[in-house]
Amino acid sequence: MRGRAPRVVVMANENVTNETAINKAMANPSETKTPLIYQATKYDCGPTTVVNALRFLYSREELDPELLTETYARTLDDFNEEGELGKYGTSHQAIRNVIRYFHAYGLGSGFPIDARAVRGEDVVMRPGAAAYDAIAHGAAGIARVWHAGHGHYILLSGVSEDGRLLAFDPSAAADTIDDTARTEITDMPTIANRSIDPAVLNAAEADDYALKNSKNADPTDPEIGEIGLIWRTA
Repeated sequence: MRGRAPRVVVMANENVTNETAINKAMANPSETKTPLIYQATKYDCGPTTVVNALRFLYSREELDPELLTETYARTLDDFNEEGELGKYGTSHQAIRNVIRYFHAYGLGSGFPIDARAVRGEDVVMRPGAAAYDAIAHGAAGIARVWHAGHGHYILLSGVSEDGRLLAFDPSAAADTIDDTARTEITDMPTIANRSIDPAVLNAAEADDYALKNSKNADPTDPEIGEIGLIWRTA
């Protein structure tokens, strides 16, 4: 994939305004923004989150169905100890492959999409870091996090005025909500259902919504964590 940091592409590409996907939808009321969805099983948080990223970025009239077909074809690839495919969810390599596919599809088809996986210091949730800045300017982030002691995928869909991450957790579980660090959003169905303190995602411990990384998960996981960024190119 080309380009060093998604924040440069999202913020400096001459074909992209500084409007976020939220403002774009408000400016085009004739376009239908569909509500984000919850996973159908306890295993499909990966493809559900990718589809939610596409729903967040594109209206119903814009979205190319081929992107949905390829998302489901490339995910739910992991298997449990009994060898049952899909019953250990979606591997982080599968999400990387989806991100690579979106990048190639944008280049080859002309559809206004690009994507890149970032890791290490680029995913620290703070101003100036590639992932944080890209999400603040309209990109969608696919984050692999901890959730109730297990791996999970959530959508990062914006940054609020006070610097918190807007997110959509497809599990519909309320056990991750508290009074301060992880709060519920109920009035933004096309954008988010959680507001998360950035320190939560940056945590080195295996706490709910902390990015999975080599310190709090498997030593082979990326240091600090990994986020797949998807953004509009027009």
